[in-house]
Amino acid sequence: MKRRLLVYALLLVFFTTLPYLIAWARQGDDWQFTGFLFGLDDGNSYIGKMRLGARGIWDFHLFYTPEVHDGVPLVFLPYIVPGYIVGQLVPETDPAHTSALIATFHLMRIAFDLLLLAVLDRFIAAFIPSDKTRFLALVLATIGGGLGWLVSFTGVLPPEFYIPEGFGFLILFGLPHLALARAALLGGLLLVIKSAESKVKSEQSKVSPSSLDFQLGIQHSSLSTQYFFSALAGLCWLVVGLAVPFYLAIVYCILGAWGLAAWLRQRRFPTGLFVSCVIAAGITLPLFLYYALAFASNPAFAVWSAQNQLPSPAPLDYVLAYGVLALPALVGIRWAWRRAQGSVRYALLLGWVIIVPLLVYLPINVQRRMAEAVIVPLAVLAAAGIAAWINGRERRRWLAGVWLVAACLSTALLLLGSLLAANTPSRPLFRHNAEIAALNWLNANAAPEALVLSSGETGNILAAYTHLRPFLGHGPEALEARQKDDMVERFFSDAMTAGERAALYDSTCLESQPLLCAAPMDYIFYGPIERALAPAGTTPAWRNEWTPIYDADGFQIYARGGQAQ
Repeated sequence: MKRRLLVYALLLVFFTTLPYLIAWARQGDDWQFTGFLFGLDDGNSYIGKMRLGARGIWDFHLFYTPEVHDGVPLVFLPYIVPGYIVGQLVPETDPAHTSALIATFHLMRIAFDLLLLAVLDRFIAAFIPSDKTRFLALVLATIGGGLGWLVSFTGVLPPEFYIPEGFGFLILFGLPHLALARAALLGGLLLVIKSAESKVKSEQSKVSPSSLDFQLGIQHSSLSTQYFFSALAGLCWLVVGLAVPFYLAIVYCILGAWGLAAWLRQRRFPTGLFVSCVIAAGITLPLFLYYALAFASNPAFAVWSAQNQLPSPAPLDYVLAYGVLALPALVGIRWAWRRAQGSVRYALLLGWVIIVPLLVYLPINVQRRMAEAVIVPLAVLAAAGIAAWINGRERRRWLAGVWLVAACLSTALLLLGSLLAANTPSRPLFRHNAEIAALNWLNANAAPEALVLSSGETGNILAAYTHLRPFLGHGPEALEARQKDDMVERFFSDAMTAGERAALYDSTCLESQPLLCAAPMDYIFYGPIERALAPAGTTPAWRNEWTPIYDADGFQIYARGGQAQ
């Protein structure tokens, strides 16, 4: 299995890296690749977060919004830390700095992907001893999906294409912090299994009543082992929290569902599992409470959290996305139910897959995140179900191939679309070299955190290539982004009065949080995107109020004081 795992891991790394290599090869005199083939807005924001580290800033703040606010420590450290390292090697004002950050991002992606695959293999092995069935579960957990691609013919985006938490491929393809978080989550669950079952084994061991000292020694050893593995699980979940704070809540939900499933199946309270979970979760509780307090007490972060809307799609979309795996998983549930009577580990599979359909429709704003990693227990159950169908019958072996192909169609289509996009330079995955040159000039000549007015699309890329702050550039991380988007459109379409423009230049405050106010505007970035908003054949009134300081190849930069500040 080790050789098979190694070959599969290398193939996955190759095929998830190939589209990026093609895109970089397609760069030329006109275009430069951004480094991302999906989730571009988020991708640029990750590079912006790495830029914070490169500048020695450890407290994360929302740099896609102009409102002045305090930063919060221990947020987005998986990007801030490597950014700091790159900043020590390539100066932050060097035009090569962003390229170095993007290269580091992809090295992180490959490293965390390999880590996730190794942990996934160990997690699956805890339930399935057969090498072939185990490998089938690994494939389903990493590139598996369903028939969600069918809804794309109706103009609806399939869940497999935009919910990385619920599947595996998108995480492997370009979300290294989620790969790290999932590896740590699964690693912690494995350690809890070891902890809980070490307690059970000690209770089942037979010792002579006369050997009291020996008996006490075994009990002490078993308690030490249980506490040790529980503590290690807690440390793993601290990594989960540092990578994605909200995932700690998901860990607690999984543990609760696991304990309940074990209690119902074994008809007795799972004391060993309960103690192990309490110790592990208790280690993470201070970090969870810190994040809850930090986000609630920081006005800017509170607005950010409230407007980060991630609703679940319609139930039918989920049925199509998971149906291919769910059918054999029904057989796998019977398999796990029988084994859960004697081992709490199988109760984890049962509780997890049963609770997620309820979690993803809780009345919260991040519903679809509650599906984090459910593809893993579902893949284990599906692989076990397929193996039960075959059960040594050679004529049925084609079933495994049919289910595997059906489950991987969405991933194949997603990869094919990425290859086509990588081979066709165009905005927004590629940017004009002239635009990058303008951003590099601004980064070299303007002070950090200076405020720039531009379109939202330009603002998104601006934070990846400069240390300046865009007025607008990222939906969730730009406070009251809809109002700002309307203001930007009215400004560049020359629909604002002189008084409205003056108010925009000097300071604007949030309607929902009047004490959160923007700093004065420093620059205006004016390129083809912004120019397309202006009335044809006219000179916008604002151009008489600002001084041009940069003009090259269709990109202009304006400053209030007539020079870079």
